[in-house]
Amino acid sequence: MIAVPAAALAACGLFGSNNAYTKPVTHAAIDRNSRAYITSMVSAGNSGGFWIASNPVEFINVAGARTPLLRVVPKVPYHQFPLPYPWQADFRIEPLNDAHSIVVQTHACRVYEAWNTSFAGGVLSAYSGASWNLRRPFAPLRAGTPSAMASGLSLYGGMVRWEELAAGSIRHALVWAAPAGTVAQWSFVAPASDAEGIAFKSSAAYQLPYGARLRLRSSFDVSRFGPQSAAIARAMKTYGIYLADSARANELYNAAALDGSNHWDRGDLASLGTIHITDFDVVSLGKVQRVPGR
Repeated sequence: MIAVPAAALAACGLFGSNNAYTKPVTHAAIDRNSRAYITSMVSAGNSGGFWIASNPVEFINVAGARTPLLRVVPKVPYHQFPLPYPWQADFRIEPLNDAHSIVVQTHACRVYEAWNTSFAGGVLSAYSGASWNLRRPFAPLRAGTPSAMASGLSLYGGMVRWEELAAGSIRHALVWAAPAGTVAQWSFVAPASDAEGIAFKSSAAYQLPYGARLRLRSSFDVSRFGPQSAAIARAMKTYGIYLADSARANELYNAAALDGSNHWDRGDLASLGTIHITDFDVVSLGKVQRVPGR
């Protein structure tokens, strides 16, 4: 029963080939200030390893042509939702504070994402969000605009889905939340469009901007990793990770299986804790921008 949605997601792809998410960075140039950016994060308190949930609380809701379209009521006047979202009563919202919602409309191959989502009395509300066509190259949002993530990047585009891991490989960049206060307060680089606004906790001159793409060094040994953590680490080496948000620790994102089962292995995933920010290089950043008005 679940094979049809999984196949439909795969058929939609992920913003095409060689785009912001699917282009390998194995041989990409390293930013000339890479070491300074990494050192600054450490000085601000980024000393822990990476982790990903063994019991995912992010859900991918699959919508069809007959799924109702609802106007999203914005919770603040400065974030608007120009498109109605496909939504029905049994769609799931992340139960934690972020209350992320993700819907993939498979007949149109469009993803809809929101943050601080609620659905009550037939009314769909959210604080911020964005929608993209999955068949077209990733389109950055207007400067100063967040998505379901502080950076304006796509959560769906950079999360690990069980179905792709079970198929053998992750073929796209991952999104990553850094410990709060260890990265830039108001700076970003494309394809990001915004920043979290949390004050930097160090006096270091270099602050990593949102949208920065980091690459796990090829020399990092994953031979003792289990199959799940090894697949994630290989994606970090091949496609890298985007600074997309902030959290309490170095957090990666994954989604519950479409059929509701949970095959994630806590012991296997624990190996990610041996990966630290000092094991990465910063890929050449390009133009660093500041959030308008900040």
